Amino acid sequence: MKANNCGHEWIINLTQQEEESDLDTSLVQIIGDLLEVENFAIYINKHFSAQLPPTLINSDTRLEVLESNEALALLNKVTQNKIRVSRALGVVTTYVPVYYFGKVIGILLIETTTELAQTTTMLAVHILNIYANQLGLLHKSRLDPLTELLNRQTFDKKVIEIVSGKGFLLPRDDTNEKRRWYLAIADIDHFKRVNDNYGHVIGDEVILLVARLLKNNFRLEDYVFRYGGEEFAVLFQTKTEAQAHIALNRLRSNIAEYPFPQVGQLTISIGFLELASIDTVSSIVHQADMALYHSKNSGRNKVTAYSELEVNEEVTTDNSIELF
Repeated sequence: MKANNCGHEWIINLTQQEEESDLDTSLVQIIGDLLEVENFAIYINKHFSAQLPPTLINSDTRLEVLESNEALALLNKVTQNKIRVSRALGVVTTYVPVYYFGKVIGILLIETTTELAQTTTMLAVHILNIYANQLGLLHKSRLDPLTELLNRQTFDKKVIEIVSGKGFLLPRDDTNEKRRWYLAIADIDHFKRVNDNYGHVIGDEVILLVARLLKNNFRLEDYVFRYGGEEFAVLFQTKTEAQAHIALNRLRSNIAEYPFPQVGQLTISIGFLELASIDTVSSIVHQADMALYHSKNSGRNKVTAYSELEVNEEVTTDNSIELF
């Protein structure tokens, strides 16, 4: 993919991408065409968070892949708008920052035998800024406008990624035992009563506060979604089902103890399962829902694993009882 001197065709190509993976692929190809070298690596913080290490988006790079802590340390040293160049053993290394609204979110590393032309590096900066802006737009399109949690459409895509083996597991210090993915569905108990008694403004405030408690209960690399209405979904990683149950029960307890303004105390019911096999999103959600319904039917304010249910259990509901 070639472009004119100002990179007009490249910019158009980047801004036309509607999927993050396609955007990454386009950027890698464009940078390769611009530099006309293969010794480069692009690290991007997809979470837009200074606390998480950036991700290498061109995994076939010829450069030595940095460890997570090395990539994060390098990112923290990069200064906005400042290109760094170092020379050692006949190799020229160029560090080009990627920034978004004044915040550095990534870095392009380039190794060459001679220093790159200034016009090349400045065009690279421009291309990277266009990429970051498009990435930011895609990120915002994945968020629920009230809670700023990930939305339902993003949930479906992320589940498919995980069950197909493409889910990204960030390395941690406690990786002696492989961590597994779990899905939890949580629902605010008797939420209809909140809207009926206090109005929808207070109802929205309750949803917002529960969303914040959810985010605070899980790690930054876990995924928290507003699944719909007063229902939430969480995709998280832990080593065992017992540990998953402990984490979810801690969440349940934190919400039950939280003093919601005007409303007072509220509870949530949760159902969860391990994402252990390839299946459709609807089938996976159905299993989590069965566990959730079991929690509701057992008195609410409970956590139930799908594995605790009988294999052929039919979850029945009494229409005279308000489940949600």
